[in-house]
Amino acid sequence: MNSFWPIIVGGVLPAIFWGITAIFQKQSATSATGSAVYLIAFGAACALAGLIAALLWRPAPWTIEGLGFAAIAGACFAFGTGLISFALFAYGIPVSKLAPIWSCNVLVTLAIGALFLGEASDFDVVRLAAGTLLIISGALLVSSA
Repeated sequence: MNSFWPIIVGGVLPAIFWGITAIFQKQSATSATGSAVYLIAFGAACALAGLIAALLWRPAPWTIEGLGFAAIAGACFAFGTGLISFALFAYGIPVSKLAPIWSCNVLVTLAIGALFLGEASDFDVVRLAAGTLLIISGALLVSSA
């Protein structure tokens, strides 16, 4: 398999879908939908997508450990998404000011991957430092405007 397709499937397409998600999250907040209702509808849509994926893809066997990690990931995602929805609803902040800050999530993922998953050997430290500076400066530049 060409290394191009995993980047498209696991990187570019999710970025596009998450970008579209942010727009609909803002629309939900401006339609007077609070964070709790948003998370319920969002979670129901995720559950439905999971059921469809289970029918289309050959499901892997379940393990307690895998389910636990998935539940923790879901809880972290729900907490972060709920906070975004709250900020959009309660403060009326433009989604275009928050979205650049969300891009800093990759720095958290990189740090955890390097420190706890042993992936530090996969990093070019100079490129990592340059990318980190670009991400942070871009988030500060756009969100402070």
